Amino acid sequence: MAFWTDVFMNKMRNEWLRRVDKIQYYSNGNWYDAVITNKSVNGNMLKIISVTNDNDSMHITSVRIIDISGDIAGEVNEDITKTAAQGVITVWEFPLYEIKEVSQ
Repeated sequence: MAFWTDVFMNKMRNEWLRRVDKIQYYSNGNWYDAVITNKSVNGNMLKIISVTNDNDSMHITSVRIIDISGDIAGEVNEDITKTAAQGVITVWEFPLYEIKEVSQ
C-alpha cells in the first residue's frame, strides 16, 4: 500500500512541472536559452519539450534545466553537433512515483 495519496502525488508532479523555468544548452563557453514548447504531466510522467533558439553552427556539450529560483535543477553532458540550418529538439521525460518500501 502506498503512503502518499494519488491526489497529493498529482499535486507534486504539477508542482515540479511548474518549477521548471528554462532549459539551456552549452557551447563554446556560452549558455543559450532553449524555447520550451510543451510542458505536461501524463500519469506519473513529467514531460518537457524544448528547441534550440539560434541560427549558429555549434557543438553542444551540455544541457541543463533551471528552476524558477534560478537554480540548476539538473544537468547532463551531451555531444551534439548542429549546423546553422538545424535546430535541436530535446524531449525530457521524468517518472515521478512513490517506490513502495520493502519489508525486512
